[in-house]
Amino acid sequence: MENNREYAVEFPLQGKTIHAPHGVTLAQAAALAGFPLNLVCGGKGTCGKCLVTVERQGIKSRVLACRALLEEPVSLLLQKEDYVHQANILTGGFAGRAIETRPAVTKTYLPFKEMAPDYCGGFTSWTDPYLLKKLGEIFRQGAEEQGITLVKRQEQVIDIQAGDTSALLYGAACDIGTTSVALFIYDLNSGNLLLTLSGLNGQISHGADVISRIAFASGEEAGTKTLQDLIGKTINDLLAEAAVSLPGLQENLYSFVAGGNTPMQHFFFGCYPGNLGHSPFASLSLKVQESTGADCGLALPPRCPVTFLPLIGGFVGSDITAVLLTVREDEKLRLIIDLGTNGEIVLGTKDRYLAASTACGPALEGASLNCGMRGSKGAVERVSVDAAGPEVLACQVIGGGEAVGICGSGIVDAVAVMLRHGLMDETGRILSRQEYMELHGGSVLASLLASCLAPHGDLPAFYLTSRVFVDQKDIRQIQLAKSAICAGCLALAANWGLKLEELDELILAGAFGNYIDKDSALAIGLLPAVDPAKIISIGNGAGLGTGMYLLDQNLEATARQLIANTRHCELACDAVFMEEYICQMDFVK
Repeated sequence: MENNREYAVEFPLQGKTIHAPHGVTLAQAAALAGFPLNLVCGGKGTCGKCLVTVERQGIKSRVLACRALLEEPVSLLLQKEDYVHQANILTGGFAGRAIETRPAVTKTYLPFKEMAPDYCGGFTSWTDPYLLKKLGEIFRQGAEEQGITLVKRQEQVIDIQAGDTSALLYGAACDIGTTSVALFIYDLNSGNLLLTLSGLNGQISHGADVISRIAFASGEEAGTKTLQDLIGKTINDLLAEAAVSLPGLQENLYSFVAGGNTPMQHFFFGCYPGNLGHSPFASLSLKVQESTGADCGLALPPRCPVTFLPLIGGFVGSDITAVLLTVREDEKLRLIIDLGTNGEIVLGTKDRYLAASTACGPALEGASLNCGMRGSKGAVERVSVDAAGPEVLACQVIGGGEAVGICGSGIVDAVAVMLRHGLMDETGRILSRQEYMELHGGSVLASLLASCLAPHGDLPAFYLTSRVFVDQKDIRQIQLAKSAICAGCLALAANWGLKLEELDELILAGAFGNYIDKDSALAIGLLPAVDPAKIISIGNGAGLGTGMYLLDQNLEATARQLIANTRHCELACDAVFMEEYICQMDFVK
């Protein structure tokens, strides 16, 4: 039958050929071959990021790989940038709270003479056959005279090793983001951070945002398992990379702590996330999840404890729990905004918090913008006006060289420039060149800025370079994103009964929050109108907080108390949010 046929899919530039079933998309075939494409829109054919060159019967053409079906033998002429998705991933963070070293997992060396039994007695009092089997194997190999090392979690022996390995004890903290994954390797004996690694979440081949991935898991029979395998592979690849620098790492890594948003928790454990896709947006569990390296499919000792931090509610996940662990315990009233692919907002003091989530990342990370892209080589990350320079617009490009797109921080700057210089009005309407000159003409600077205004198709656009621009459709997408964030902040403030001037600090966490210019963010209304001096960027607070939990077993009780003190607010049901969402759509000057 036709539906049972398979066709050859050749990747001539990579020197590889596979056979894939009739009717799969070319993007699925590329993923099967180990070359996952950048399906920012989740395969809906709307973002255009998977446009590739194919050759059929000697004829080359450009197609969207997420929509084109495999119906005959084909060659995919993939360029490296089509499937190697490198990005600048934020790993560093700043903690207000002191960092202690009191890990739950320790090692103790036990000489053989201390195990020697009485006549006809037993070597141990253990009741765990797993440990007895390992001890027996040590005896079989004649290695008992070396003694053994006990691996303990608190006072419970969870594993044993031959000889004295007590000096080798590692832990890993993992920040599982929708877009990126950061892995931090610690020496649990000293508390020192040894290595920091990062990579893009392999699940991006099934959508840039969590909604796309939930839809994939709900619509495909093996969708949840596929997403679990992808995050597992991402983490295992990072562990293997770390082991190159630290030989013996994976055999001696006995504590793995992870944090992430709510869908990431479900995908990590292979739990069906369908209930997150509709009201009442309920998780399977908000509690701390405990597992082992073996059960999670991680390349770690089978008995390595794996802990996923507790969730707060809805889409407010354990990444925010981790951020809160870094905050100093004092009486200051703080607004905390984690600007990632999913925006999470927390307001309160150490004794009481309100938390909410709102979509912000897809537009600001390229999912629906003509030239949008992640923060990787070739992305414009800073935009300013330089009337004295060779070009009126000064664009800072990641990695130098020619700009090929624009990332979130660059988008915020570009929109702020357009607003400050009157290139668009407060409703977000981009002016034509003629309109601009009629309103602002008469200076050299105005003439130079006017030259950046030109149509893109039927829409007005603002050109940063000859190939990178922001058009009217892009502005509307940015307005939706920035309005959601600002309205979410104002809704929590209204729930609290807070006037913005009463805030002590506004803390920005996450990659996007770390790199944006706060003056630009305030100018376009992405952030609520607070004193810029109160705005603090802490970097990857989620990664740092996860590491603190790994190092200090006392933070388990602290995390439980934070969850108990935090109330989740569902913005979709909040009248203030709905009103402010409309009001904040316009830009402010």
